[in-house]
Amino acid sequence: MQIEEKKAKDLFQDRIFTLSNFLSIFRVLLLPFFFYSTYDYAKDPSNLKAFFASIGYALVAVFTDYLDGLFARLLHQETTLGRYLDPVCDKLVTLGGLSVVTLHFDFPSWILIVYFIREVLGVWLGGFLYLKRGLQGRPNWWGKFGVGIVAVSVIWYMSLPYFHQFGAPYPFLLHPVISAYVLLFVLTAGVIAYVVRYWNIVLHPEAIELDPENKKQAKKYQKI
Repeated sequence: MQIEEKKAKDLFQDRIFTLSNFLSIFRVLLLPFFFYSTYDYAKDPSNLKAFFASIGYALVAVFTDYLDGLFARLLHQETTLGRYLDPVCDKLVTLGGLSVVTLHFDFPSWILIVYFIREVLGVWLGGFLYLKRGLQGRPNWWGKFGVGIVAVSVIWYMSLPYFHQFGAPYPFLLHPVISAYVLLFVLTAGVIAYVVRYWNIVLHPEAIELDPENKKQAKKYQKI
């Protein structure tokens, strides 16, 4: 593979102000409101207004994560910047959510640390592929599934005081740690998948041949 390095400023050659990019930024801007309402709820679990506000912010974040990709395709607004901005915003939002439930609702702190390290490595890998290889990696299903599991886990942990007050419809709902360990499994599988996919590209680029007609390869990464 011929190595073609890029510069960070090249990201801004495409359109910046798109609806998709706005939605990505918007869900990050929801974080302070989510922090505030969740703090109020954790301080007083009988404050159901704060509880439902927190749930609402979390659901809006999930919904906008779906919409930004949808609008990018429908409005033909797919850009290199947008493909990087979306996962970076996802990382900020998911780390923010997990930090809150770790602080207030006993989510396992060591799993949060594992998640943080994995996300930092993901940002490094994405930057390395772009700047040093002129490639953009495609997200795998483990990563997408992981974002969904984070949303489930955050809402589940936040709901635990509510279940203690008003009862849980199913006994297993009193054990949100289930979601934490499912997340850990997904993280592990995702890391293995990325190592298998990008090992040669990072360490042995000369062993890779890029074929624009190879659809299987295009699902993994694309030349920019």
